[in-house]
Amino acid sequence: FGRRALCTVVVGAMESGTGLSISLHPLVIMNVSEHFTRKRAMSDRDTQVRVFGCLLGTLNGRSVDIATSFELNVVPTPQGGYSFDLAFLKTRLDQYKQVFKSYDLLGWYSTAPDVQDGDLMLHRSISEITESPMYLVLDPMPAKTIQDLPITIYESEMHVVNDNPTMQLAKAPYKIDSIDSERISVDHVASISSAGSGPESAAIVSHLDGQHSAIKMLSDRINVLQLYLAATQEGKIPVDHAALRQIKSLCNSLPTVKSSARFAEDFLADYNDTLLVTYLASITQGTGTINDVIDKFHIAYDKHARRRGIF
Repeated sequence: FGRRALCTVVVGAMESGTGLSISLHPLVIMNVSEHFTRKRAMSDRDTQVRVFGCLLGTLNGRSVDIATSFELNVVPTPQGGYSFDLAFLKTRLDQYKQVFKSYDLLGWYSTAPDVQDGDLMLHRSISEITESPMYLVLDPMPAKTIQDLPITIYESEMHVVNDNPTMQLAKAPYKIDSIDSERISVDHVASISSAGSGPESAAIVSHLDGQHSAIKMLSDRINVLQLYLAATQEGKIPVDHAALRQIKSLCNSLPTVKSSARFAEDFLADYNDTLLVTYLASITQGTGTINDVIDKFHIAYDKHARRRGIF
């Protein structure tokens, strides 16, 4: 994408003049951070990772409430540019509408230090579904001296440039807003982080350290056997038939892999089953937490109603 063409239409340093009151919820920040972290963990170390997604929330007058988000796919266009997968976007929006009927499409997000080349093409593609979308940019690698959140929100504004109406991006102020359930979730995430000192954090760190030590020990012992067999084959050390028989017996005890394709298929099946069980466990745990919150809500409002009835 051409940087010059972008700069003629995008004015990132310009402040918004619409006067909107934008509220950003912590769930959106956690979703974007998790999306980038997962994508980076699945990519090569030298690969530049950038993720994209959609912003959902409510618009009431001049108040904008960005409540949640989901991931989006970027596909090439016949003209040589890039666009969002609008079919996928519309499907996901319909699914969200079935559960959260008050949520509307507010804009999109990406991870980058600032507005990048080609962002206007993506911005125009999502404008086909919603009018005047917002654009949230999260810097995944901020400078250590920055104390504020590395998040910038841009609004869409129409300005006349050279007697032509042109869409521009203007920085918009925002505030962090949260509800009780989000505060509980953030506190829970903070309590089980690896830097925490709670019992949950200690158990997770201990379990991961144990697995890491076991895998490292297994790898070291396999390397020792490989070096021993290579040195024996080259004649650097005398042949020890007893040791070779033990190594062969150890190899024969391993499960036989008839074909790499069948092994990959079986491995993926087991892996997907494990992920499914973990996902179901998370859903069950979340359902139980929601039931507890609903019970506390009913108890609190029942007491409040009784007090009002007395007076």
